[in-house]
Amino acid sequence: MQGAGVIVALAAAQLLGGGAAQAQDWASRALCDVAPALHEDAFAPASLEALRAEAAEIPHATGRFWRVVAPSGAVSHLWGTMHSADPAILALPGLVEQRIADARLLALEIDPILPSRAAFDAQFDSADWYRASPAETVPAGVHPDVLEWIRLRTKGLGWGRGAPERLTPGALAELLLADPCNDFSAGVLPVQDGRIQMLGLIGGAEVLPLEPPERIRHHLDSPGNAAFAVHFLNVYGAYLDPETTPEEIATQRALYLSGEIGLMLAWDRAALSSRLGDDGATVDRVNRHLLDARNQAFIDVARPALAEGGVFLAVGAFHLPGKAGMIARLRAQGFSVTRIPLPGEAPT
Repeated sequence: MQGAGVIVALAAAQLLGGGAAQAQDWASRALCDVAPALHEDAFAPASLEALRAEAAEIPHATGRFWRVVAPSGAVSHLWGTMHSADPAILALPGLVEQRIADARLLALEIDPILPSRAAFDAQFDSADWYRASPAETVPAGVHPDVLEWIRLRTKGLGWGRGAPERLTPGALAELLLADPCNDFSAGVLPVQDGRIQMLGLIGGAEVLPLEPPERIRHHLDSPGNAAFAVHFLNVYGAYLDPETTPEEIATQRALYLSGEIGLMLAWDRAALSSRLGDDGATVDRVNRHLLDARNQAFIDVARPALAEGGVFLAVGAFHLPGKAGMIARLRAQGFSVTRIPLPGEAPT
C-alpha cells in the first residue's frame, strides 16, 4: 500500500548504476492496470465490517483535502497524496488543481529537483549505498518470505539477488519505497506528488521541501538504528507479496479516491500483520517514526510559511489521520483545520 515516504527510488537506482527498472513477473500490467473499485474479498483474512469499526476510532479518518487557517487568519491548504502514477490517481479534482495554481508556496515531503551541478554529479557516487565490506548474511530478523520478495525486487531492478548482502539497510530500504506498479510508466508519468510539483511550478510557486531526499536512508544507516532498519525492511518488503491481487490494487485506489484514509490505515496494519505473522507490532514501530515523528518534523518546517498563508501542503495521505496525525497536530498548535469534501468522497 506504500502509504508513507516519497523517494524516487527507481530514478536513484538508474542513476547509481542499477540498470533498467523492471517489475517482478508477478507485478504485471494485468495486476497494475485496474480501475478503482471496492472488492470486499480483497480485505481477507480481515473483514470490511471489522476494519470500518477500527477506522471509526481513528480521528480525522475521512478526507484528503483540508483548509488550514493560522492564528493570524492566513489561509493555506493541506492535501493527502497517494504515491502512485496511475492515471486515476493523477486526475486531481478541479478545486485541488485550482488551489495548487493559486499557491505561492508548495510544501512537499521532498524536492527531487537537484539544486546544482555538484548535486547532480554526487548522484553517481554510490559509495555510501554499499556496506564497507560485503556481509555473508542480511541483517538478522528479516522475515524469510520477505527476504525472498526483496531479492526478487532487487533482481528486477538490476541490482541482483545478492543486493541484501551488498547494500546498506538504508539503501536497500530506499529501493523498496517505490511501488512496482509505477515501473511501467517511470520516466513518462510522475507519481501524484510529482504532478502536484509540476503544476505548482508552472503556476509560479516556490517549493519548500519538508525534509532532505536522503533522510530516511541516512536514518536507517545511522548507528543505533539497526533494529529499526530491520522493522522497516520487513514492512516494505511485505508490500512485495507476490500473492497481491488486482482486486487489492483496485480497492486501494477506490478507498483513496473516496477519502477513506483511516480505513486504508486499518487495512494496511491488518494485511501487514497477517503477512509478517505478528500482532501489528512491526508496522506500529515503523509508523511511530515514519508517520508520527515525521509529522511533527514536517510541521516544524512548514509552520513559518503557514503563518503567512498561501501554502499548498502535500504529504502522503497516511500522514493526515490519527491522534499524532498532521490534522490533530496542527489543531493542537493553534491552527484551524477544516475538511473540504470532494466529489466522490465518503461522508465523515
